[in-house]
Amino acid sequence: MLLALDPSGVPAARWIREGDAFWADGQGLSAQRAYQAALALRPMDPAVWHRVARVHAALGELEKAEAAWRRALERGDPWAPRGLAEIATLRGEWESARARWRDWALRTPADREAFGRWAEAALALGDEEDARRAWETGARHHPDDRGIRFRWGLLEGARDPETARALLASLPSPWKGWADLLPAPCALRRACEERAQEQTLRRWGFALLGARYWGEARLALARWVRMHPEDPVAMAALGYTLGRLGGDGTAWLRRASAGSAIPPEVHYFWGLYLLEHGRYPEAQGRFAAAYQLDPNPLYALERGRAAMLAGDLLTAERWLRLALEADPENVESWIMLATLYLGHQVWIGKGLEAAQEILRRAPQRVEGYEWMGWAHYLRGEWEEAERLLRQAVQMDPNRPSARYRLGMVMAARGQREEARRLLEQTVLLDPLGDFGRQALRRLRDLPGE
Repeated sequence: MLLALDPSGVPAARWIREGDAFWADGQGLSAQRAYQAALALRPMDPAVWHRVARVHAALGELEKAEAAWRRALERGDPWAPRGLAEIATLRGEWESARARWRDWALRTPADREAFGRWAEAALALGDEEDARRAWETGARHHPDDRGIRFRWGLLEGARDPETARALLASLPSPWKGWADLLPAPCALRRACEERAQEQTLRRWGFALLGARYWGEARLALARWVRMHPEDPVAMAALGYTLGRLGGDGTAWLRRASAGSAIPPEVHYFWGLYLLEHGRYPEAQGRFAAAYQLDPNPLYALERGRAAMLAGDLLTAERWLRLALEADPENVESWIMLATLYLGHQVWIGKGLEAAQEILRRAPQRVEGYEWMGWAHYLRGEWEEAERLLRQAVQMDPNRPSARYRLGMVMAARGQREEARRLLEQTVLLDPLGDFGRQALRRLRDLPGE
């Protein structure tokens, strides 16, 4: 049998092995180059198209990924339908995503993740029954899967607290702690106050929102608002949650703001919604209005964050310092100050002080090591910068900012191959984000590219 060789005499199988090694190391761009070389030699091989599609998707190149998955499907790749379901999810095309994930999960029940993706799409569409069907089906196929049982319990909490309590209480800590947010057994009997269970539904919705379970939070808050349309704070929270799911939450936010006396929490959720949509000046106004009604340091913190995102660093510093004066133990305020000073590379001494405070107050937080390392880098102290940033990457291997900053340190130290590896890993972790874009620019500047 003749081997498919490129002009330099390298067989396709070698390109595939090289691409697989790069992919396993998180170097998506190098893997992509190797797979493209293999594809030129084996254009009919579904396994090569599979690899090409997978890398395109990971790098955020969704149109190319979809085209490659379709070519893989035409050539008999059994995993291509899953890849197309993933593309629909990444695009927020929830009807298509739900249909594709449901079909894949039912045909390939060994894929545990598929049931969660099916439920995720159903929740994004507000289809509670279909989401429940996804979790129930997943639990039948995987009765010992704690993750499936946990998410099913979260969903049940908005409808049947007794069932949810049984599901969640059977799980190990920390998952079973969610059962404590459900009503006590007596609250489920008519002898107890009926409103005890109702109030728990509101608390459940806000707990889900705080934990970023957006789909489940939407269902719980929507059920509460239907029962209590006079609750503007829950309406505003529902609007914000819809925005996090890719929908338009402005109708609920406007309804929440219809009265003459707008609660500060409504301004707060308005501000968060505007931040998510990049409307930073308007968000600043909302947080300032909330703070005027209630001088809560949380509102000052968010006002400072909005100002920083808008590029108004002096205003950001003033509000962040205001938040710290009210609550000097709040680590989030110190993290935001470090982000202001060191992320924008201004007032390095103040940034170093903020990073030290993070480490002192919360040594388990990765941000302290990352910002301390970056402060040393900005001061030209590369050895200490490398030590601290390696600690940050070890604590959170999937944190793109830490990998990017460590890559910058290695480039400064002349270790270009290590820098290239770290920057490529950053691109794969954050293909459409700020750090992914910055890493791409830095890769172009590295010699040898």
